Amino acid sequence: MMGCGIAVALISCDDDENGYAVSGDAIHIVSNDLIFPAEGTTAVVQVEVAGTLEATVDADWCTASVSGHMVTVTAEANYGFDGRTALLTLKSGQASRQLPVQQLGMVLDMPMVVSGHYSPREGEEFSLTIVHNVPMTATTDQTWLHPVVDGNTLHVKVDSNVGGHIRRGQIVCACGEYIDTLRVAQFDLRDDVVGSYYMMGYYGGNGGMASATRFDIILRHDSLLMHWPQERYANAYVHIPIDRSTCTLFIPSGFTLYRDSRSVVSGYFYDTNGTVATTSGAGAMARLFYVESTGYNSATLEAANWSGHTLSGFILRNSSIVTTTLIQLGSPVLIRVGPVGTELE
Repeated sequence: MMGCGIAVALISCDDDENGYAVSGDAIHIVSNDLIFPAEGTTAVVQVEVAGTLEATVDADWCTASVSGHMVTVTAEANYGFDGRTALLTLKSGQASRQLPVQQLGMVLDMPMVVSGHYSPREGEEFSLTIVHNVPMTATTDQTWLHPVVDGNTLHVKVDSNVGGHIRRGQIVCACGEYIDTLRVAQFDLRDDVVGSYYMMGYYGGNGGMASATRFDIILRHDSLLMHWPQERYANAYVHIPIDRSTCTLFIPSGFTLYRDSRSVVSGYFYDTNGTVATTSGAGAMARLFYVESTGYNSATLEAANWSGHTLSGFILRNSSIVTTTLIQLGSPVLIRVGPVGTELE
């Protein structure tokens, strides 16, 4: 939720109770309703007056005009969360009267602030409730996304993904200067995520020649598992969570692969100061993108749930007998090269 409208005290009444006699009594209020909704609108004040009537207002968000004995007040949309007030001054000769003008604050509740949306490859239509009391727009720079605002509902049509690769888009919803973004990821879990991966980087840290270590991500009972395919690590797996709304993998630091109840290999991430991530739940975030020039799904690894740290590298250690470093990669990236069993060309 981005906020809620805060209304000022509301006053609505007729005749002498509505307004304040500043001087004289020649201006008589017949009808008056100057409480505006946040979206803005027009209201009419009807008066009885013997002479020529003049009207002014002391705020730039509303205007007043006179036609005979009718005063038309127009308020712009209020894109602030607080209510606001102004004074309408009526004059005729030596007589004058002031009337309060009030407008409610904006109400805006966008649920997209906490998540994105996953769409299957075949496309779909979905809707979200976005409560608002001011005009709202929804725009996107993707031709395969079609957002439409209908009252408090955002309808989105997602075209089928004929290209067959991961694609991402965003829908920007705006109410005045307040905006929120709904991120949409469209992919197929089996074709785009499950497969053989290489974690690549610079051997020995941030310098030296490029190197890599391979592992597989497999799907078992709708859960993703990471497996090092070398024979000595056979049947050793670790669970890899995925955020489907962003097509982002989470690789925990300090993960350990076991075989026959024995620890066989452990992987750790470290930051730019060489500090190893041992915080519970810390690790690396890999947001997969399809790179057209290579034909691979790739991701730069970034620190996840590791506040204040910038991920710099990865260490793979053999911990079955004597702990030794098997590989150390600086500036690691993740590349999916194809289905399980695919080697890097």
